[in-house]
Amino acid sequence: MLLCLFQPGLFMSALTVIILILYFVINTFAIQGLSWVAECTPIYIQYFVKFFIIGVTVLVVAVPEGLPLAVTISLAYSVKKMMKDNNLVRHLDACETMGNATAICSDKTGTLTMNRMTVVQAYIGDTHYKNIPEPDVINPGTVDSLINSISVNSAYTTKILPPEKEGGLPRHVGNKTECALLGLVLNLKRDYQPIRDEIPEEKMYKVYTFNSSRKSMSTVLQNPDGGFRMYSKGASEIVLRKCSRILDAQGQPRVFKAKDREEMVRKVIEPMACDGLRTICVAYRDFPAEAGEPKWDNENDILNELTCIAVVGIEDPVRPEVPEAISKCQRAGITVRMVTGDNINTARAIATKCGILLPGEDFMCLEGKEFNRLIRNDKGEVRRKQTHHLL
Repeated sequence: MLLCLFQPGLFMSALTVIILILYFVINTFAIQGLSWVAECTPIYIQYFVKFFIIGVTVLVVAVPEGLPLAVTISLAYSVKKMMKDNNLVRHLDACETMGNATAICSDKTGTLTMNRMTVVQAYIGDTHYKNIPEPDVINPGTVDSLINSISVNSAYTTKILPPEKEGGLPRHVGNKTECALLGLVLNLKRDYQPIRDEIPEEKMYKVYTFNSSRKSMSTVLQNPDGGFRMYSKGASEIVLRKCSRILDAQGQPRVFKAKDREEMVRKVIEPMACDGLRTICVAYRDFPAEAGEPKWDNENDILNELTCIAVVGIEDPVRPEVPEAISKCQRAGITVRMVTGDNINTARAIATKCGILLPGEDFMCLEGKEFNRLIRNDKGEVRRKQTHHLL
C-alpha cells in the first residue's frame, strides 16, 4: 500500500520540480533575456535548491506517514508569517485553535496603539495646559527642575534620534514613556544630552528602578554641599499620594494637602484619563546635609514627602487599522477584550476609540484587584466557572 502511494507521489514530486525549473529557466534566460553570469551562480543555485525542497514537500505530503511532518512544516510557516505581523505565537498548535476562538484578550500598548507616545497636555505651575506651552510662559526655575528631573531620572539608553529619512518622524529608542518625556524636553527648547554628559551614570548615588509594585522610578544625586536631591516619576495616582508640596506659578513649593490632591485628581488627572491619556507625575525631594545621610533601604520613608513639579498627559494613538479589525471580529461573533495596566479611565477611553466599547451597550471595566477578588475563592484558588462567566 505504501509503495502504491509512494510512486504517484514520487511522480508528482519530480513533475513539480521539472516544471518549476523549466519555468525559471525560460522566464529568466529566454523571456527576460538574461545571461548566466558567474557572480549570479550562488543565487541560481538557491532557486534550484528551493525547487528541490518544494518537490520533497510534495513527496512527503503524498505519504500518510509524512502527514504529521507536513502539518508541522505548515504550522511553522504560519507562525513565521504571524511573527512578521508582530503577532508572536509561542505554541504551534495555537494556529489550529485560533480558528475556534470566541474571545480575544489583547494588550493595549503597542498592540492596539502605535506605541509612539507623546506628551500632549501638562499641569505646571497651577495651570492645566491643553497643549504644550512655550517655555517662556513657565517659571524658569520650574522649567530647570522639570528638565533636570526628566533628563537624569530615566534610562540613559532611552533617547530620541533623528529620522532615518528626510521629513520622517524622529526615532524613539528605549522606553516609550521616557521617550515621550524626552520629547517634552525638546518641545521646551532644551536638550537633555548635555545634562546627561555632565551627570554620567557613575555619578548617580542611588537608583530605585521601576517595578510593578512601586510604579515609579527615582534617582538620587549628591549635592556639592553633601546633601542629596532625589528625582522621581511614575503613575500620577501613586506619586501624588507621596507629595506633600507642589511648585506654584512662581516656582515656589507650597503645601499640598489631601483635599488639594483630590481636587487635582478631579480637575486634572481624570479629564486627562478620559481623553485617553496616560498621566505621569514628575517630582523631587531634597535631603539637607545637616540631617545626615538617609537610610536608603527604607523606601517608605525615602519615597515620601515629595514636591510635585508637574503632571503630564501622554497620548498613544490607536493604530488606524485596529477599529476595522475589531469590528470584523465582532461581526464574526468574537468578543474582543483589552487587558492593560493603565488607569481605568484611560483604558476605557482607548477601548471606546478602538470600538471595543460601543455607546449604548452594556460593558464592564474591572481593575486587577477587583477581578482577582471575583474569580478567586477564600483559599486564593481560581474558580473556573466564575472566570468563564466574567469572560
